[in-house]
Amino acid sequence: MAVPPINFACISAVFIILFTNPCVCRFNCPTQESQALLSFKEALNVSDGILSSWVNGSDCCSKWDGISCNNFTYHVERVNLSAEQGVQSGVISGGFCNLPFLKYLILANIGLTGTIPSCLGNLSRLHYLDIRNNSLSGIVPPVICHLTNLSFINLSFNQLSGILPPCLQNLSLLKFLAICFNQFDERLQLVGLSTLEQFYARNYSFKQDVDSSDLALPSSLKILWISHISVSDTLFHNLTELKLIFLKYSVLNISATWIPQFQLDFLYVSSCSIIGGLIPEWLVTQYSLQKLVFADGNIAGEIPSWLLENKDKLYLLNLSGNHLHGSLTIPNRSIHWMSVLDVSRNELTGPLPSIWPPFLQILMVNGNALIGNIPPTLCNLIHLVKIDLANNKLNGRIPPCFANFKEIQVLNLGDNSLEGSIPCGLCSSTISVRNNRLSGSFPTSITHCKSLKLLDIGRNKFVGDIPLSVGNLSSLKVLMMKGNRFSGSIPSEIVQLKQLQILDLSSNNLSGSIPDNISSLHTMSIPREDGHMLSDLFKPYHVFPRDNGLKSYSALSPFETWLNEIPSHDELDMTVKGLELHYPYILSTLTGIDLSNNQLNGHVPFNFGKLKGLRFLNLSRNNLSGIIPPSMGKMEQLESLDLSTNRFSGNIPAEFQSLTSLACLNLSNNNFSGSIPQGGQMITFENTSFSGNPYLEGCPLPKKCSWPKFSPPLSSTNVMQDKNEDNRKQVSWYGIAVGFSHLAGFCCVLLLLAVRTGWRKKYFKRVDKILKFLFPSIRNRRL
Repeated sequence: MAVPPINFACISAVFIILFTNPCVCRFNCPTQESQALLSFKEALNVSDGILSSWVNGSDCCSKWDGISCNNFTYHVERVNLSAEQGVQSGVISGGFCNLPFLKYLILANIGLTGTIPSCLGNLSRLHYLDIRNNSLSGIVPPVICHLTNLSFINLSFNQLSGILPPCLQNLSLLKFLAICFNQFDERLQLVGLSTLEQFYARNYSFKQDVDSSDLALPSSLKILWISHISVSDTLFHNLTELKLIFLKYSVLNISATWIPQFQLDFLYVSSCSIIGGLIPEWLVTQYSLQKLVFADGNIAGEIPSWLLENKDKLYLLNLSGNHLHGSLTIPNRSIHWMSVLDVSRNELTGPLPSIWPPFLQILMVNGNALIGNIPPTLCNLIHLVKIDLANNKLNGRIPPCFANFKEIQVLNLGDNSLEGSIPCGLCSSTISVRNNRLSGSFPTSITHCKSLKLLDIGRNKFVGDIPLSVGNLSSLKVLMMKGNRFSGSIPSEIVQLKQLQILDLSSNNLSGSIPDNISSLHTMSIPREDGHMLSDLFKPYHVFPRDNGLKSYSALSPFETWLNEIPSHDELDMTVKGLELHYPYILSTLTGIDLSNNQLNGHVPFNFGKLKGLRFLNLSRNNLSGIIPPSMGKMEQLESLDLSTNRFSGNIPAEFQSLTSLACLNLSNNNFSGSIPQGGQMITFENTSFSGNPYLEGCPLPKKCSWPKFSPPLSSTNVMQDKNEDNRKQVSWYGIAVGFSHLAGFCCVLLLLAVRTGWRKKYFKRVDKILKFLFPSIRNRRL
């Protein structure tokens, strides 16, 4: 009987169905590997409910968070845990050594401590190792060199020390190496890594006067990110593929005649010292530049005309924080695609240019000495997101066409000599025109700007009432109107600003009382944790080039987000703790009210203490009266309180002893009475905090000041000695009193005899009779 021929097509179809359809055939991950993962979990500190899917007996491939397996073999190939999954701390246990098929190990930002286990060398198939942002210490074990399939290593932001294993040069597939912010020893050799494309070593302790033998870089390198190093052109001798250089806190000593063999796309030089103090001439050969940054350095002189020639791909130029002088000149055509121009904080003079790149999104020329009017040609830049012309010597009026900007988010024209009024219809997330000569009434058109989050019109010449429509600014977080001539009362509608965190109406002519419902300001009533994060008002701006064929490094660099963001630099001046402070950034935790130097009267609302999130309060130099509400003692986050130069009366609330955060207090020049509370922060203030209150007493004022005294306990012997001493003191004082009384009586008798002649004669006659009676011999002698 003939055997039918084998149909290989049918057999192949069966195998495909079996191994690709989970409904037909389904395998669990190997028990050894699931047990290895459970062993690792036991070494972690996780929040309740986190990694709850990691249960013994369940399939780690299909049900466990952060675990991925091979679709055919069901071996664990990827472990990806991060802080977002709730892992808080732990150690890298040896459980991972029993995952022989692991290819991707990502344990970033989960608070790991301890050392890197040596058994990591058993993971021979590992391609990707990311353990950044932890607290790992010790050395990098040399067994890492056994992982010959590694293409990505990120050890940044740990406490690793020692020497990076020289055998790293044997990792022939390695393309990415990041060792930023560790404590490695200085010497480093990378020349053997012939495939390395990206090297990140910011805050690596390089030797000074480094040369090519101290930091040998492979010719394949495309991205170099280093700091704290002295750089010469020999460092780049063999680099022909380099596309991005990041240098910070370094010294550049590059020959003027040096011509690099590479064409850069991005160059960042920040907080560096450049030998010679000029923009390097070798940049004239870099025609492919997209981003050029020389910020916060020592560059002087004028901006060379050749810098922007033949740079038709350049979309970011940042020369801020140097000593550049001369005028600002923009070429006609060579920087057509420029999106960001930042020449702030220099010494530039002359007028603003009339020609600008048409696709400009960020323009920052603040902190110079520019003069003249604001050119109306700026209104042609329809893509502008931020304009910062502050702190110059500009005059004239704000162009009315500024109201036509559709994408503008920040408009900063402060600290100039601008005149006139604010254009009708002007709208932006941030508007600052402080410290100019602007006049007129409050710009009511601004109250229709629903996106407005910061409004600073302080130190101008505005007059009139604050409009009731100010309550329509539902997104407003900061309102600064200090140093104008506003009059009338504070509108109660201001409490509709639920997101308001800073209110400054100081140094105006406001009258009336403080609105009773001011405690309804929602943001100020919420206590906030200390921190340094910026609120959503002050997020950086992400700027990307227009579609002009430029290269993107998003697939290569984990720092890609940083490469395309510009900090907002929103700022304000505020009187805090008796001093006018400048805030270059506005923290989300900063909350304050300043109504000082007005003509306000009446009392402080009784429920003012509901503003528990308030940190700074200044009501000084008004005509406020009455008592201080005891509820203010509940404002536990209050750091500065100034109620001076008013007509407050009554006692200082004892509840003030609960203000544990209070660092500055001024209650001077009022009519307070009674005793100063002697507890908590109240005992730390000097008498200047309470002076000018004639009916107030207690420390630190000199009147009726007595501090409690504390004595150690006495023994029985000491008690007896003290009693004897007290008895001796008592007898001594008794004798003095008796003697004094006798002396006083005798003196009185002598005084009467001296004054009354008749009494004196009778007295001596009586004395004479007594003497004759006692001593008869005297009588016979006289006879």
